[in-house]
Amino acid sequence: MKWWRGRERKQAPQVPEQPAHPAHPENFDIRLGGLSHAFAVLDPSTTVGPEPLQIPLTGHNVYVDLAATGDEELVLRDLRAQVLGRHPLKPSGLSLVPQPGPGISFSEELSESRRRALANYTPMQVPDAEVFLDETPPLVRPALDGQGIPVVPDYRLPLRIPGRTAWRLVLAPHTADRGLVDWRLFADFTCGDFRASIDWDLKVTAETTMRTFHPGGTEPDFTPVHVIAPHWRVAWPPTGSG
Repeated sequence: MKWWRGRERKQAPQVPEQPAHPAHPENFDIRLGGLSHAFAVLDPSTTVGPEPLQIPLTGHNVYVDLAATGDEELVLRDLRAQVLGRHPLKPSGLSLVPQPGPGISFSEELSESRRRALANYTPMQVPDAEVFLDETPPLVRPALDGQGIPVVPDYRLPLRIPGRTAWRLVLAPHTADRGLVDWRLFADFTCGDFRASIDWDLKVTAETTMRTFHPGGTEPDFTPVHVIAPHWRVAWPPTGSG
């Protein structure tokens, strides 16, 4: 049995009771979050800013959390993506989340750091949908297995969130671009008579900075992120993408 078949899809806990009133923007909440187990890191600079910049690697989780906080149904009508720009990228290094299991630390300080990281470990979630940023225009579709079957059968748009309930939608953005990809996610929704679109600006890259060496002196190969971290790997590429 493939590991993603075991994913449980449970409706999120009920939102606490609130007085009934006509639908307006306070009757819903839509937020964006995410999780990556691998980041390309840019050191502080005049262009980056005073803090290091961490860019999530392709196949990470993007969470769209939707809550109908009033009596009206919240309906996610559509999800769209737009690539805003592509730029050269020379990461200063790679940041990896320690994975559960045996590990080696060469100093007491690193052992403590690893222990704290594992105590707060959060596994990646199976995505509802994949976002293909190298397609023209970018494609948002249900996540498919190697046979082209949706891995989350109950995901489809429009997605209806009954009043006083919530739902988490998980997306996996994908690119083969080892530069910096700036992109924008759009969500079109309605709540009662209220209709709107909201968008978020995001970043992603395929650059791991790692290479795989082979016996015999052949040239090392680029190491994709799914080899070093549990990021979602495309099993059924879009038509025409090779």
